[in-house]
Amino acid sequence: MVGLRACANRRARVWRAAVCALFAVFCLRADAQAPAAPASTPAQALTPAQVVAHLNATVTWFHRIQAVEQQSTLAGDVVYRDRLQQTSTTALRLAFAFARAAATLINPPPNAAAGSQGTPGAGAAVPANGFDRQVARIGQRIADLQARLATLDRGLARATPAARATLTAERDRVSAALALARDVQTTMENLARFAATSAAAASAGTGLAGQINELERSVPEALSPPSSKSSSAGASNQPASAARPPTTASTAAFRPERAGLIGLVAGLFTIEDNRRQLDDALRATDVLLKETREARGPLVLQIREFVASTDPGGVQPASPAQTAQATRDLLASSARFKLLSTALVPIGEQGISIETSRSTLVEWRAIVSQRLGTTLWYVLLRGGILIVALVILFLFSEMWRRATFRYLLDVRRRGQFLVLRRVVIGFAVALILIFGLVSQIGSVATYAGFVTAGVAVAMQNVILAVAGYFFLIGRYGVRVGDRITLAGVTGKVVDISLVRIYLMELAGPDLRPTGRISVLSNAVLFQPSALFKQLPGADYIWHAITVMVAAGPELTSVEDRVKAAAESVYDDYRSSIEQQHATMQRFVEMETSVPTPDVRAHLTAAGIECLVRYPVDVQRAARTDRDMLDAIRQAIAAEPTLTLLSTTRASLQQGM
Repeated sequence: MVGLRACANRRARVWRAAVCALFAVFCLRADAQAPAAPASTPAQALTPAQVVAHLNATVTWFHRIQAVEQQSTLAGDVVYRDRLQQTSTTALRLAFAFARAAATLINPPPNAAAGSQGTPGAGAAVPANGFDRQVARIGQRIADLQARLATLDRGLARATPAARATLTAERDRVSAALALARDVQTTMENLARFAATSAAAASAGTGLAGQINELERSVPEALSPPSSKSSSAGASNQPASAARPPTTASTAAFRPERAGLIGLVAGLFTIEDNRRQLDDALRATDVLLKETREARGPLVLQIREFVASTDPGGVQPASPAQTAQATRDLLASSARFKLLSTALVPIGEQGISIETSRSTLVEWRAIVSQRLGTTLWYVLLRGGILIVALVILFLFSEMWRRATFRYLLDVRRRGQFLVLRRVVIGFAVALILIFGLVSQIGSVATYAGFVTAGVAVAMQNVILAVAGYFFLIGRYGVRVGDRITLAGVTGKVVDISLVRIYLMELAGPDLRPTGRISVLSNAVLFQPSALFKQLPGADYIWHAITVMVAAGPELTSVEDRVKAAAESVYDDYRSSIEQQHATMQRFVEMETSVPTPDVRAHLTAAGIECLVRYPVDVQRAARTDRDMLDAIRQAIAAEPTLTLLSTTRASLQQGM
């Protein structure tokens, strides 16, 4: 900061020295010119429209620079921001200083010819009016009354007792008149001040000075008090921090080497937008520099014309009147030159500040362009790494699939490994995309937590179905071709997917296909209804027949006769059932008894009820049921003491 202020002071001194040197050169040239030299073309005077246009251009440029400074994405470039802030604010204040000096130059005060150095609006006396004349007359009246009162006081000191009463009454009258005159004087002075203030306010709100004041009020940065050691403009050395404190960086610096692909692409567009803003600011700065030179041109031409017309080596005055006139001309010329230099120095220093701002913008744009190239390189690098990682993962997935089909001959295990492959590859792809596209893992974890909670609530049935799939494919799970009863539906498993299970519906005692496919969600496994599945390796089911015999004989004799009839039928297919039981025994880890017909008899009010349960091969279920009924009826009919009351058709037991 100190270096920048010293640089600004040094540039201001250099500019003043240059103006003085220019004046000296023009003086020497004027001395060397011949008396008969043709006069140069009169310089064009500075107009109020040019002054206002220059102020408007400066304010517009300042707002554009301010917008560039306050970009949060550029907050990391603190040095450039601070330097640009100081130079742009200095240029703004110098523009207003030039405008005020130009207003004084265009409309000089009445005492400018006498060498006054007053500022615009200062040094112009309030014109006399009726209030001033009244105040003057009342002042004279008060002076007369005070003198009369003093005379009466001296007379009272020497008066006789007879004349003292008269003098005292006269003194009281004069004192009352004096008090009234003073009250009137105070009132008239207040009215005169109010009239003068109103006239000054009316004159300040109109014309060039009024426009300058309006523009200055619209830009708060230009209203800060100037430094006591500033230039004639009063703003060249004032730091920008006095107008507004530097903005603190609101965002962390962008680090392309640590950003993900999404952050890099977003940063790429942001940096490109920043560079575009800097280009616009540079173009606006060039336009303002051109406009500043155009506004400075009339002043430089006027100084050249003024120096050329000054001839300090001319004819010496011959009379005292000529000497006095020459003295007045020199004083007027000195006052005119001071007005010109007062306007020229601020606009020259403003040009220096604008050029400094342009240099800062050029350096800043170079840094942003370099940052843009670096970010683009990291975008290409991260994108290439992401593509290579996905290609390697997909090659590994294809090798896994081919190895599964080549080395796993079991269809069920092959399906399980293919499902596991899809899960693993999907999870790996998700991880690669997350770590490749996102840089802030903590933010992703928070976001993923909220998303997961919402998905868990919205897709709870799907999640349960996926979880049920892994229960179905376990060691004692369900395979394609198994006969199961699920959610009240009995059928053969046609297919098992990650979410659904497909059953070919079976019905009737012999479980024949109905021609329909039942599609159930795997989530039904977590419902209260049970899953019934045939034993591994076994394809038989249990049927039951109920026989009612008239009461009379003992229960034991009835059970033995019915069981003998059931055993005689069962002997025809016993070997098939026992073979299936042996196969099943190899799949389970517990010992089970060989299935045989079972007869249970108990006494009821109607007679003796016998329940016959027997295993049946599914392929010959109907024939076995018919043979079993015929054998039981014949066994009961062969015993005269037994009377068959009723029989029921064979029915499927335990859902199978």
